[in-house]
Amino acid sequence: MYKLKFMFDWGSGVCLWSTNDSAVEKFGDYPVMTDVLPVSQELKAELEHLIDWHDEALNWDDPAGDLFWSDSQIQEFMTAAKKAYLVLCNALGADYEIEFYDHL
Repeated sequence: MYKLKFMFDWGSGVCLWSTNDSAVEKFGDYPVMTDVLPVSQELKAELEHLIDWHDEALNWDDPAGDLFWSDSQIQEFMTAAKKAYLVLCNALGADYEIEFYDHL
């Protein structure tokens, strides 16, 4: 069983993180790069889009300050992220346990 968490971290370039030894052995490190996932190119592209979209919310000149996004923009992003997460869970199948973190 490969255990992962699905979450976004500013500037990390990933949205998946290994949370057990099996996942680290398979993917090589704690952050899991999108290009090594055994999923379609279309899903990989959607995950990359979400990673880039997420990073647009942060004011890189004042990271401790407010986000650039309104509450409705945050909700729009989280809805898209949850949809991609569900597609990812389905694509990876029963050998994977993926926990969704619903915060920016």
